[in-house]
Amino acid sequence: MNTQDDDLQSNARATTRLRDLVSRLDESAMSRSLGGGWTAAFALVHLAFWDARQDVALQRYMRGDAFPGEDVTTNATLEAIAPLFDAGEAGAIAVQAAEQLDATLEALTGDQLESLRQTGFAYAIERWRHREDHVAQIEAVLP
Repeated sequence: MNTQDDDLQSNARATTRLRDLVSRLDESAMSRSLGGGWTAAFALVHLAFWDARQDVALQRYMRGDAFPGEDVTTNATLEAIAPLFDAGEAGAIAVQAAEQLDATLEALTGDQLESLRQTGFAYAIERWRHREDHVAQIEAVLP
């Protein structure tokens, strides 16, 4: 367990901040516009997707597969299917995905973390950056 790793500690803090934000969101808040066609609910679905994606990639990496790169069309694809998601569940799903990914990252060895960082996949470890960006974005539109 790598609980001493700065990024893993930052992930845990960002997950707590996300959980706290989600506990304050009601239906009206979930439908607030963030601009660019995004709502608070969609930003949470987006977070859930990317944390789940990194978790799946890391699980494969832990089994010995190469860490996969990302497809540049993913966000646009996610936006196209966004109307299918239940806005009322977006927050819980985002928190669940963050917690799962945090647990997976904590199971990595120090050597695995360093290898990912050295090969250009630090973003899979530094999930706090992405979470903090969207949490701040949602908080900015709340009364």
